[in-house]
Amino acid sequence: MAEQFLNTNTFLEQIRRGSTPLTKEDTSIVVDDKRPSAVGGIAALGATALGTALIAKRIPGARNFFKSPKPSSNVTYTPTKTVSDSAGDSLTATGQSQELILSPSKALVPMSTRSKFGEVENIPFTQGKGYGDTNPIVGSATFDRIKEAQFDSAPAEQWIKWLGKANNPQLKVNSGPLTGVSRRVTADELDELNMIKLGKDGKPESGFLKIAMDEKLPVDRDTLLDMVKNSPINDLKTLRLGVRGNPTEEVLELTNDFKDVAIKQGVQDTGTTQSILNNLRGLARTADNQMNPMDADAIRILQNDLRDLAGEASDPAALSDILVRLNRITGNYNQYSKKLELPQGFSLKRDKKYKSNFYPAYKNQTGYALRGGENYTEDVIYYGKRLPNVDGGKFATGGGNPHFIDNEIGFIRYDDLPNPKLGGNKRHLRVSEAQTDIHSEQFSANKSSRENYFKNRINPFNTETSVKILKKQRDELMEKAAPFREIGRGIAGLTRKQQQELANVNYRISQIEKSAAGKLLQRGTIEQTTAAPLSRSWPDYVAKNLLRTMAERNINAVSIIPSSMNKGIKMPGGSMIGDEINYGLMDGTTIMRTASGEIRKTSSLATMVAPFKKIANQYGAKFEMFPMPKSNPNKRFKVVEEISTRDNSEYLKNIKDGRATYTYKDGDNYVFQEHIGASNTLDEAEELLKISSGDRGQLRVIEMGPDEPRLYETVPTLIADDQVLKKFLLPMKAYMNAGGFVDNTNIFKPLL
Repeated sequence: MAEQFLNTNTFLEQIRRGSTPLTKEDTSIVVDDKRPSAVGGIAALGATALGTALIAKRIPGARNFFKSPKPSSNVTYTPTKTVSDSAGDSLTATGQSQELILSPSKALVPMSTRSKFGEVENIPFTQGKGYGDTNPIVGSATFDRIKEAQFDSAPAEQWIKWLGKANNPQLKVNSGPLTGVSRRVTADELDELNMIKLGKDGKPESGFLKIAMDEKLPVDRDTLLDMVKNSPINDLKTLRLGVRGNPTEEVLELTNDFKDVAIKQGVQDTGTTQSILNNLRGLARTADNQMNPMDADAIRILQNDLRDLAGEASDPAALSDILVRLNRITGNYNQYSKKLELPQGFSLKRDKKYKSNFYPAYKNQTGYALRGGENYTEDVIYYGKRLPNVDGGKFATGGGNPHFIDNEIGFIRYDDLPNPKLGGNKRHLRVSEAQTDIHSEQFSANKSSRENYFKNRINPFNTETSVKILKKQRDELMEKAAPFREIGRGIAGLTRKQQQELANVNYRISQIEKSAAGKLLQRGTIEQTTAAPLSRSWPDYVAKNLLRTMAERNINAVSIIPSSMNKGIKMPGGSMIGDEINYGLMDGTTIMRTASGEIRKTSSLATMVAPFKKIANQYGAKFEMFPMPKSNPNKRFKVVEEISTRDNSEYLKNIKDGRATYTYKDGDNYVFQEHIGASNTLDEAEELLKISSGDRGQLRVIEMGPDEPRLYETVPTLIADDQVLKKFLLPMKAYMNAGGFVDNTNIFKPLL
């Protein structure tokens, strides 16, 4: 990361002086911002899409931002202290810039000289690197826990106990400004590191330490630290697709202005004028779908036509202004076309014609997304390397293909709009979809899909040492079995005792070969795996990615769009309940299927909604039912599609079951108004109507002010003021239960 800075001074030094670091674009990731949104990285404080001006507004007094506050407590954490088990959610954190952490006071109880916790206690959760220019994307509480151990080498069983005890909400930082922050080591992280997988009973099931325990082998600290450094989570990348603003509206505004100019210049009835209008409408359609670049030939024809028309006009300067605006709009749109550098053998799952011009793939699939938004974006989270020890180097995808790119973990679709209900010029982020195909199979209603997912969930990471151990063990067992398998003897020639001994040896060999590492031992590679990162942490990771995006774009509210506004209306089906489980009903709660097959509402929040409530509690944000706009409230003329229950009995049933919402009722007919878009003038709205399509209802133009109740839907919303947004720019951890820091002891007050 350090090579991306043009200045020779370090990033943190620039921040201390109150300046914003100059950066050059990260060409390894396709983004629409100056820097990609990623979970973690103190560099996001300065190098974000907001640019110099917004950074200066949002982080005043940057010189004071990194001053070390006084500790609120002198209590020092004693690493040998045993923590009792307790249930409940953890209060979580990741760490702080080194400059934000006060040098610790002297410990009341001296640490064992064999513990190396002193190397990381001032820079927790950073794998010992600190929060500088080379800060890792995500940190690791496991790394700190291994450093803290009172032994450099120990039996594997002792390491298992040591790490297992750390999966406890009561394990916290007890001194300095991070007092109260959780240092919990989660089972998710240990499992994905391939270090140890513990069952519900706390007993080891698989992983490197389980193999080492079975072989009664000692394990040294450095071996485990290296496993953390090789964590797959460190190689996750964000592919950000989308264009900023609302290019469709910009083209339509230009079209409307061109009509006025043509009338004033007396050239409204020429063939050239009609050609210009047709081509502008084509560009508007392209911008509306956002799947492809604006066609170069169409742009060239428009440029030539405008020049030709200027020759017929009494005032060529007016048409020259239209040409300048056309070049700006098309240039701004097409600049987001990037070519992604991929590992050898990888491909983009898109139309080959536009392989080097990558844009959003699913904006036109409106069954899963609201229309009418601005700044439409698709974030694709993927593993940026070839998988080790796997044929082809790719994850298995449950029989389907990734939506965007090989080794895709999942993707997030969202947009934003101004929301006057928040006060001032604040904006509201609307999340339509957060999908992980590779991990969704573990929750499938299809039994064979679930079984196939877990059958192929073979962890390919950090396997080298395990394979070596198993190879030695297998070779020894094969030597024991060799005398029993001499030619001419056969099983009938063995005594009963010898038969039992051979059966025991063969059983132990088969157990080795059935294990994940054992399959690698036999073939050198495995055919396929579903063991991608974030199998249980995907919702939390999504939330953190979105919160950082909010902070980068200075957006103060975020809502997960309920299934009741999308699938419950547009694709109403009675049997499938996955969308309600993921995105929730209008109040954010989910539903479940009883043993008898009935569908019932629960009091639990939906999978994608729950993390936002937890993070709001941690960071001092609000989480409440709040009005979310369906199109830009500042533009009065709306193009809406009215979907009614008159001809759709499934939609009517969903309304009665509480699984779908509606905008108004006309007699026995329930009607939902989906906003296609909004315009400043009636002419622009009518142009938008011409290029829009209605799949499920009737399209029409209506006028609606910013206070019209039908413009909003009240949904669960996280609301963060500008001070809270600053917290979202601080590093976060992927494996924490929800956020990165905890506002438990108001640790942010002296920092911000």
